[in-house]
Amino acid sequence: MKTSWGSMAALSAALILAGIELIPLPAGAATPAPSPKDEIVRKYVDGCQSKPAKEPDCDKIRKSAVEILKEDLLTLGSSANHSFLLSILPVFKIEETELRVAAADAIGMIGPQDSDAELLAPLANDPVPEVRRAVTQMLSHGKGSNLKLLWQRTMTWQGGLTPEVPADSGKYSLPVAPDSTYLFYASTAAHGRVSYITRKGMEPVMAFYKGKSKRGPLKLDEFNTFYRYQLSDEQEARERIWKQISDENSKQVAALQKDTSNQQAAFEKITQLQNENMNQRLVEQSDQFRADLFEAPTVFVLEERQIGQRSYPTRYVVLYQEKALKSTGYRLSWMTVPDEAIKAAQLASLVREKEEEARKKENEALKKRAEELKNLEKKKDEAEKKKFKKGQDDLEKALGF
Repeated sequence: MKTSWGSMAALSAALILAGIELIPLPAGAATPAPSPKDEIVRKYVDGCQSKPAKEPDCDKIRKSAVEILKEDLLTLGSSANHSFLLSILPVFKIEETELRVAAADAIGMIGPQDSDAELLAPLANDPVPEVRRAVTQMLSHGKGSNLKLLWQRTMTWQGGLTPEVPADSGKYSLPVAPDSTYLFYASTAAHGRVSYITRKGMEPVMAFYKGKSKRGPLKLDEFNTFYRYQLSDEQEARERIWKQISDENSKQVAALQKDTSNQQAAFEKITQLQNENMNQRLVEQSDQFRADLFEAPTVFVLEERQIGQRSYPTRYVVLYQEKALKSTGYRLSWMTVPDEAIKAAQLASLVREKEEEARKKENEALKKRAEELKNLEKKKDEAEKKKFKKGQDDLEKALGF
């Protein structure tokens, strides 16, 4: 196995050939003599990435080169030398997913420090889920309050090697503020949630959405209180749908598990279900807008629509200050459950609402009665005091005082 400096030199050469700048080797570090492995990497970078490819057997060369560079990255990581961290970062610009995952593993082995948080934050937003998951693991090995906050904000357990693309907000009739960056790890279009950060401050973003809103700005607590029954209906309808899907998927898994000749399909289905369950939990958690992650969440209702006997905020945006990312952020939300599911949930909540209104009126009546009794007692006490005072005065007069 190469030494750490040798691995860094080989990795540096590969990145330079790929047109990516790398932090140079420290002064005095010896550059090792070229090896057969270095030649394989050179062939891949120089002969297989151009179009048309210069090398005839690029698939084989690519596989070998990636394995060599992965080994180099892990060698750097195993050194636990923090000075290598900056040299590994450019690997995240390489198209090879396996190398980006290996780079995250290497930095995790080194142990990122709190001062690295700003450099590492963009890595969590890789379009490939498997890389994002590796970055989650990487951040979990760091120490310090900034890294812990960043880990909590960007956490994801979803895997997969297929690159994702940002959701098309225009498809959902939702406006995106200028100069915004889509956050893959905080977006689940299937559940009606897409998040962004922007280089602009809070004021211009608020002005952008204020001009497009039907209601707002509302503090998050005000929004949750004003639409408490509507939000409850949507959550209940969503959970019913999730349960139906979960029950159906469980039946499919049970059927696949009975087929001993196709256990791989059962494993893949179980993995898919685990990812979906995790996404559901993340949706529920993100709706809380934890105070340690989000500052001053403010809501603009972009669309409100009558469904059954209530008017629902079917499209809205929540603006906030990202504490972990140190920037202005916002989340666009829209209703994904069908109207009929909302109406079904509404039937039960209307009963609860009437019961709550009845209890409220009863409590108000009891409170009013208690105040009236208190006033009567007060008047009675005052009358008795006056009567006692008069009797005392009369007695004093009779005695000649």
